[in-house]
Amino acid sequence: MSLALMNAETAIGSIGRLWASAPVTIGGLTLTGMEVPNLIRDGGTQQVAVHKLPGGNKIIDAVGNDPDRLELSGTFTGPTAIERALQLKQMRIAGLPVQFTGAGLSLLVKIVQYSFDYQQKGIIIPYRLVLEQPPQVPATSGTNSSALSALIGTDAASAISGITGAVSDVATIAGNIAGQLSTVVGQLTPIADMVGAGGLFAGVEDNLSVAQGLSGAGVNLASTPESAASLVSGLEASGSGLTSAISETGANLEGVSLNGAAGLSTLTQNAELHSASVTSGALVNRSYANTITATDGTQNGPLVTAQ
Repeated sequence: MSLALMNAETAIGSIGRLWASAPVTIGGLTLTGMEVPNLIRDGGTQQVAVHKLPGGNKIIDAVGNDPDRLELSGTFTGPTAIERALQLKQMRIAGLPVQFTGAGLSLLVKIVQYSFDYQQKGIIIPYRLVLEQPPQVPATSGTNSSALSALIGTDAASAISGITGAVSDVATIAGNIAGQLSTVVGQLTPIADMVGAGGLFAGVEDNLSVAQGLSGAGVNLASTPESAASLVSGLEASGSGLTSAISETGANLEGVSLNGAAGLSTLTQNAELHSASVTSGALVNRSYANTITATDGTQNGPLVTAQ
């Protein structure tokens, strides 16, 4: 067997083992399996000012931390390899800050250098990335902030799980009554408009996923203001979506007519989503309060209120 063919088969076979590697996210792209960098080089320099004194003594003053650029490399594989490689290229061209999460880091970075090799007719595409890190300051309340960050991530994961479960149940209920996912009885807002692709609950899940990624265990939110700001923004968007969901499903519950199996199905779907929205709203409120505490910010009341 040729070396090229063996490399191709090895790369393709690795797709079935994607679960074995912890994912890394860059912007909206999640890297898994062989795409996950096998080496991430992080470091930096502590700038110092040295004052030499008579007699050989000297005073060394720490001027400030200067983080190195992150260097990482991996390999895209499979039929979507070139498409995913080009996604990173477009991020580099745009020159906008992107969220990087992985290897215990959660940072808002800029892609300063990116290259890839088109190999084996696009089945295997090794890539290299260089990311500019934001300024870093010493942690002043690392223990408390890190503990709250871990709790925020746990709450976000629980909220996502609750919403995902509710949406799955709604689809099952709708499947038992033909057409109920798209054709509803006595509703102000169709279920499909809330749970479909691009719908209300899909947006909430996306924002909660961002919040979860930004709040990993060990992250000191007090020393990462840009990440903290993105986390607050994600929670606010999630809170707004859940408030709308509570309002719309509540109105639907009041407006549904129990005219046989169709009406009962519609009522059950809305009740499922309403309950999940209220529960997830409580978790988002606690996440928001913990984020504000960890960053010494000012809280402007709860994000989600039950109606």
